[in-house]
Amino acid sequence: MNSKKTLLSSLPVAAFLLGANLAVADVTWLDVQTSDLRVGSLEQNTRAIPASLHHETASLNFSWTPEQASAGRVPAAGPSETGHQGAVAESRSYWLDVRGDDMAQGITLPLSAPGAVIRISALDASSRVRLSADQLNLSLNGRNVRADFGPEQISTGQDLRAQGMSVPESTLAFRLPERSAAGVLDVSLPGLPADQALVVHVYEPNSPVVARLSMPRSNLLSGERVSFELDMGQGRQAATVRQVQAVLSSPDATESWPIQMGRANELVLEAAPVASRAQPGQGLYEAHVYLEADFRGQTIKRDLTLAFNIAPATARFSGEASRNHRSAGLALDLGVETAVSGRYQVNAEILGTNARGELEVLGYVQSAAVLDAGRGAISLEMAPDAVRNSGLSAPFEVHNLQLLDQGRMSLLEHRGQALRVSQ
Repeated sequence: MNSKKTLLSSLPVAAFLLGANLAVADVTWLDVQTSDLRVGSLEQNTRAIPASLHHETASLNFSWTPEQASAGRVPAAGPSETGHQGAVAESRSYWLDVRGDDMAQGITLPLSAPGAVIRISALDASSRVRLSADQLNLSLNGRNVRADFGPEQISTGQDLRAQGMSVPESTLAFRLPERSAAGVLDVSLPGLPADQALVVHVYEPNSPVVARLSMPRSNLLSGERVSFELDMGQGRQAATVRQVQAVLSSPDATESWPIQMGRANELVLEAAPVASRAQPGQGLYEAHVYLEADFRGQTIKRDLTLAFNIAPATARFSGEASRNHRSAGLALDLGVETAVSGRYQVNAEILGTNARGELEVLGYVQSAAVLDAGRGAISLEMAPDAVRNSGLSAPFEVHNLQLLDQGRMSLLEHRGQALRVSQ
């Protein structure tokens, strides 16, 4: 009798616990994918984080349907493609830093194709040194070669600036004949001050040898490992890289960090920095890579520059998520952990299940709120009419979920397939 009474008295408690578990299970996070952007920990050096520039303080939530998003066009029935578009730089050119005495003695430029375009400029844009085409001497593979000195083949800095190019006035640019050969070009330009700093740029528009620098994402967070893939060659035939010099520069160009060779064809920086003087909207970080390689017995030089963003990890989703049943629509409360206060934004694509059991886009949501440092939440809500008129039902999913820092203009987290709402 006592045991029966104990069993009966425990049923309400069990039912309550079961109900609590079901409520929690309404919303579950999906596994993080390799293409997702998610930081392991928040920025610890909060003094290095610039102040938020936001002005709006009121919370907001805005949602719209696929029909509204397509503006009269036929909307896509399925979910949008997930993941990030990687950053890529390709090059058929390279740079050399030289001095006036180097130019007087002559410099050597390896060329992989005819028709190269070469530009010689003073390093200091305010320099008034005169670069005379009459003094230019060219020798290709030991034989004198002459660039046609007509208006289309050779130009001064004044000519190029008039065409919109940002070059110093002390500039001389010319093109080699299209019928010239690949090989070694010797260039001399006497008559310059011995200590005059110059930059020589070689561009080979007809070269089949292309250098390529790529990374999986163009948005990174402080502390992340930065990884680049490096390729050079023609089609499937790769060049043998002999020398690599690589550095990462800050947006204001006052700080730099060496990039190291990792495994084959990989450049790495173990922890992405945040420049303390970088302010929101100031610019992008740049990876500068110089290559020297051998391709079919010929020396090839290439320079690459790849720009991308590194943001301080000011916030991330905390892993807490629940459905707000007080709303007549589809509303979710998402926990957010913040290192510093600011105005944070959440974007999401909401999908529902159609009569065939397939996921279909229900709509899109944007929300924003000011959060203090610590733990808070941002709510997403799809309007009741949109949910009702869609004809879609549970299970719902949240794709392309983004967390942004509005006042510092940075993307903090992206989950291609983020949440499943079972009820």
